Amino acid sequence: MRSIARKISADFNFRLLIIFLLIDALIIFLNVTSWMIFTEFDALGMSIIDAFRSGKEFDIPAGHFIFPNKENDPVEFINKIKYYVPQIKKAVPAVNIAVESISIAAILAVPEFFWLVTGFIRGGSRVRKKLAPLNRLAATAQLISSADFEGDSFHALEDALEKIDASQTDCHLSTGNTELQGIESAINNLIDRMKQSYVQQARFVSDASHELRTPISVIQGYANMLDRWGKEDEKVLEESISAIKTESESMSKLVEQLLFLARGDNGKNQLNMENIDLNAMMQELYDEYLMVDPNHEFILKNEGGPVMAYGDYAMIKQTARILTDNAVKYTPEGNEIYFSAYTDEKGTPVFEVQDTGIGIAPEDLPKVFERFYRADDARNRKTGGTGLGLSIAKWIVDRHGGHFDIKSYPDAGTRFSVFLPVKNPNDK
Repeated sequence: MRSIARKISADFNFRLLIIFLLIDALIIFLNVTSWMIFTEFDALGMSIIDAFRSGKEFDIPAGHFIFPNKENDPVEFINKIKYYVPQIKKAVPAVNIAVESISIAAILAVPEFFWLVTGFIRGGSRVRKKLAPLNRLAATAQLISSADFEGDSFHALEDALEKIDASQTDCHLSTGNTELQGIESAINNLIDRMKQSYVQQARFVSDASHELRTPISVIQGYANMLDRWGKEDEKVLEESISAIKTESESMSKLVEQLLFLARGDNGKNQLNMENIDLNAMMQELYDEYLMVDPNHEFILKNEGGPVMAYGDYAMIKQTARILTDNAVKYTPEGNEIYFSAYTDEKGTPVFEVQDTGIGIAPEDLPKVFERFYRADDARNRKTGGTGLGLSIAKWIVDRHGGHFDIKSYPDAGTRFSVFLPVKNPNDK
């Protein structure tokens, strides 16, 4: 491991040296170029290109950068040169470029040399520290490959595997052999994931069969009635067709909601995140329900300015629709339903749907987001619905990193407040 660390450290320091040399060359070039330009503009009021237009270039010692004077010979003073520009008749001092370049390089070399020496001395230990996990992994692999497991250990593992029943909630693999603890841990993690998947599938099947039983029974009943009396009785025919259509639409909605939650449980519902204006969204919702529901009074509380949140617009609006549909179901005709969006004192964007309906009993509040849960009072009112709407809304808000706040009083009404993430900080 030490030899590998030294090789990596040496390779890194060599690359660092190349980078330093390239940076030094760039700094020297920029320094010399800027010096020439500033000197010319300060003394002549023009750049080197303009200064050479009416003069002639001639050979001079390496490292000098001059203009020709009227005799085509530079006037030289030790490490400096004076040159003459015929068109403005003015002499300009110039330093020796080679000397200046060496001086700059010497200044840059001191910290770079210190950096390289420090990196060479301490680089090996830093690399070894970074490679320590790989070293431990290699040592463990070597230990496993050289281990001499007894046949009884593998037989015990095989017997324990045969006894596993993934449908049991407390099922885990345990052989009591310390040499097999790593294998046991990996298998138990796999079993836990299998059990989670099994529970999700069982819940989906149970929920679906429970909720589909009633509409299927209704459709069967009306189909039998059609078969017996529908051919002769037009009233029975119309009633049966209407009931079958209603129940089939209810089944279709239920199946769509079940599939949405099933995809959500499996991580297949993707969010299209963007910056959205909750005020504009609630305005759209308000306009929609004014058209489709003339039996309630909808009131929009609008702050006027945008209320920005970060989320999937379609899913957030679906959440608002679910809350509004619930408000419509449980609010007597003629009563008010309020929409609002605002930013709270912590800067969190919030939207609210508040009704003036039957309210929710305190003991029912913790259960409102459970799948297929509906309070008895709501069932007695025959408000309909699948009992999945709030479960879908909860899933959407949870996926956004938001949360609900519910205030409800029996026979007074319910207010659902949805708190969402703030506007994306990377979006200016």
